[in-house]
Amino acid sequence: MKSTVGVKLTTKLRATLVALLIFSLPLFFGVERSAAAPVRVAYSSISGAMGPLWVAHDLGLFNRHGLDVQLLYIGGGSVVMQALLGGDVQFVRLGANAVVQASLRGAEMKMIANTINRLVFKLMAKPEIKTAADLKGKTIGVTRLGGSTDFALDLALKKWGLRRGTDVTVVQTGGMPQLLGAIKSGPVAAGVISPPTNLQAQKLGLRELVDFGDLEIPYPNSPLAAMQSYLSKNHDLVGRFLRAYAEGIHRVKTDRNSTLKVFSKYTGVKDPEILAELYQIYGIKYLETVPLVNSDAVDAVLQAEVKSSSAKAADFIDNSFITDMEREGFFRRLYRQEAK
Repeated sequence: MKSTVGVKLTTKLRATLVALLIFSLPLFFGVERSAAAPVRVAYSSISGAMGPLWVAHDLGLFNRHGLDVQLLYIGGGSVVMQALLGGDVQFVRLGANAVVQASLRGAEMKMIANTINRLVFKLMAKPEIKTAADLKGKTIGVTRLGGSTDFALDLALKKWGLRRGTDVTVVQTGGMPQLLGAIKSGPVAAGVISPPTNLQAQKLGLRELVDFGDLEIPYPNSPLAAMQSYLSKNHDLVGRFLRAYAEGIHRVKTDRNSTLKVFSKYTGVKDPEILAELYQIYGIKYLETVPLVNSDAVDAVLQAEVKSSSAKAADFIDNSFITDMEREGFFRRLYRQEAK
């Protein structure tokens, strides 16, 4: 007759062995049991400039680096900045001038990557607006006052000798789709718009007055920024985030079909002609391979934003993460296949 104690011990031993096996399998296969680190990222516009961020998220590149990333669209750079300062998000994608303005007001933040160094905007107007002179007495729209679209508009107004508040009225609409709607059927005569919205505007019969990209003015169009305190305390996480982000750039450049699907999902564009042009602009023409923040481009922002200050571009930039990746050969390995 078997001992009852023996049966109990055997049952306990079997249960222990099963538990050990279950808990050891992830380690055996090289998978960490700990949950992926949660990260929230806010971006300020529905624009092809967000391509690497969208692609890294939707193709699982962040997950592969142990990050559970949530993307939040918040129309307008100033509102995105408030989310960062309030601790609601850890990273933001917005115009450099918003970072500069907030930093000059005491916010300790840095631009840690940038994918485009041109103003990829167009000034689109109602069909009856044929020249800059026709804008006099009219209302012009931007997504946010003090944002990158506002910065671009200032360049055009200075070029044409038009004064804000005297010759033209400038209003903010909150987002690219809203700005297009205001031009199409509202009181706004023209607006500073980025792809794909400007491509939709052309199909609606709106007129292009200026292509800011052709002006070749250096501008950090799409910097990724974070609070300095967060960068200091989360060095490893930030490094993993930027590796996934850089892989997103690589996938945009090398995987056209997947990128077009992602563009369509986030922009709502189904027209293949518009999607193809969007990819040409943001996947080929302007997208940087190594997303370093260009100090000359930041200097251009400082010259426009700061009237009298000892501030230098280096005060707003932390390229250390990207330069470390360069030194380790990360980009060389990433693009090795295309070089063959």
